[in-house]
Amino acid sequence: MAVLGNTKKAYIKVSNSYVWLGGEQSNSVNITAEAVEVSDKNSVWASFIAGKRGATVEITVFADNSDSAQSAALSALIAGTEVNWAVGTVNGTTVSAGDSGKAIVTSVSDTSDFGAVASRTISLTVTGAVTHV
Repeated sequence: MAVLGNTKKAYIKVSNSYVWLGGEQSNSVNITAEAVEVSDKNSVWASFIAGKRGATVEITVFADNSDSAQSAALSALIAGTEVNWAVGTVNGTTVSAGDSGKAIVTSVSDTSDFGAVASRTISLTVTGAVTHV
């Protein structure tokens, strides 16, 4: 069934509860798998098996330094620590629909264009498995 994009929100865990990234405008979760070629000399067509999996998450928000989830992401980047993330439907500590996992924050990029609301893009690289509910 189709899902309206604004129902899939991005969260960072702060003090043992998932907190929505305030001012969120968009998010994307990109889950990938390496393709490892296993063709031999007799193969006319290439054959592959799935290799290591990985994922990245990107979230764009209106920049708000008072938002606890945005602050947690920036603090984790500076400290080099992991964050727990979720994209989907969350009820406090439970992800009821969507994806979640642990990640390192790889960038926090602020954009402040003339005549526009300042925005912030937060990029995560997932470490370990993605849980899909």
